[in-house]
Amino acid sequence: MDGAERFVGCMLGGAAGDALGYLIEYVDLKTIHKKYGPYGLRTVLKLEANGKRGIISDDTQLALFTADGLLWAKHDGLAPEEGLYRSYMRWYYTQTERIIRPEHARWMKKQAHEESLGYDLMGEPLLFARRAPGKACLIALASGLRFTKEKKANACKSSAALRTGPVGLFYAGDADAAFAVGCRAALLTHGGATAYLAAGTFSAIISLLAAGKTLGQAVVGAFERLQQEEGGVELWKTLQAAVDEAMSDRNPVRSMKKLGLGWNADEALALSLYCVMKTTSLKDAVIMACNQDGDSDTCGAVSGSIAGALYGAKDVPKNWLTHMECLDLLQGLAKGLYEQGVGSAAAEAKETDE
Repeated sequence: MDGAERFVGCMLGGAAGDALGYLIEYVDLKTIHKKYGPYGLRTVLKLEANGKRGIISDDTQLALFTADGLLWAKHDGLAPEEGLYRSYMRWYYTQTERIIRPEHARWMKKQAHEESLGYDLMGEPLLFARRAPGKACLIALASGLRFTKEKKANACKSSAALRTGPVGLFYAGDADAAFAVGCRAALLTHGGATAYLAAGTFSAIISLLAAGKTLGQAVVGAFERLQQEEGGVELWKTLQAAVDEAMSDRNPVRSMKKLGLGWNADEALALSLYCVMKTTSLKDAVIMACNQDGDSDTCGAVSGSIAGALYGAKDVPKNWLTHMECLDLLQGLAKGLYEQGVGSAAAEAKETDE
């Protein structure tokens, strides 16, 4: 499979899963079955009230801004977390129309990296839509501070930290770098170890899949990296339980309830991994991840990102992408990550040496 196919698949798969789950978030499975039938909601709905578009939530919005931050840092020679911080402040502005510090105002304008790569994030009106933005993100960014592992924003461990799929793409094949930057990206708004370690693990899984590793290889590689971190063993136990459930013959609904509801980052990643491991297509993984009692859109987005990096863009149902919000941006930023990413540069250097 062409490497770019995995990058586009990850971004589109994540957005499609987010859009499918967004309309049934906070709806219990019994009610979902009552409204959509015994197999639940199985497609991205385009409601008349929403302009007949597939609606993305703050999960996909933040993934787009994560991609933008990485490309910004690469173009301007910044540390990754500086580019990410600037771009997250852009997202904060789209949700609040507030400038926290005077020097931030210039970040809201079209930047040189956008000119170079041919996109304009702040020029996309749909990104100014408020789709239940996470309070932890808003409060942390409102402080104007750059939080780190040494200076944490809070003890929050919510699933909103799992916005780091683009980090894995940018560092394709370098799981250590993907893990480290994924953690630092999450720490800008989430100080709970569960949240930032889950973000790092998710990034590492995507990094290995984007480089062509099998799902088993990606999971093992990411788990090995996770266990090196303080507090990593506890998260590993949660994620390993998801693997064990996927290997069993137990009823999926019961297995998913056993793993949790997905409101916290560890449960969301565990549920998403379970759904991808239990199925053989992006479509089935996303449908399983979304039709549950808990955080449907985040689990849909994370499972869709993993499955997209695994199976490629061709596995995303075409009818799910019809009239999808920000489709051009998703595809453009995926290609930008592929062309500018550290992983792609390393791969090219290796091919040249050989």
